Amino acid sequence: MHEGYRRVVVGVSGSMGSIAALHRAVTEARRFDAEVLAVMATTPNVHSAEHIVVERTMAERALAEVLESAFGAGGRPPGVRFSAVAALGGAGPVLAQAADRDGDLLVVGARRRRLLPGFSTARYCTAHATCPVLVVPLPTLRPQAQLTAFDAAEF
Repeated sequence: MHEGYRRVVVGVSGSMGSIAALHRAVTEARRFDAEVLAVMATTPNVHSAEHIVVERTMAERALAEVLESAFGAGGRPPGVRFSAVAALGGAGPVLAQAADRDGDLLVVGARRRRLLPGFSTARYCTAHATCPVLVVPLPTLRPQAQLTAFDAAEF
């Protein structure tokens, strides 16, 4: 059993999986009295200096929007030390590099299952991170109550 983590690094993209991972990271941080570092990675489309500045600014805005959506006004969870950063690069390498300290825990969301295998940030992180990695499954949606004939007619 691990005694505790000092920092919880979490990948944020705005997907349902990353929002679940973000909330789980906050839970783990509270559990271990650790700080949270939320990281949004973005790969620049054009590699000129001007475009990189624009891409980073856009990523920072997107990160702020995701955090506000997840935690409400201010975009910060109460009761936990929290910081966020937008970084340029592929999600897997950026997250594995960010979670490079002793006492780190890396939290990532699992992606939806697809028929064809492809790149998975979670798979990359579990193979390359130097710290423990927690892969958070997608949340399951609760089944809705049976629709009445009236409700079904509205669709």
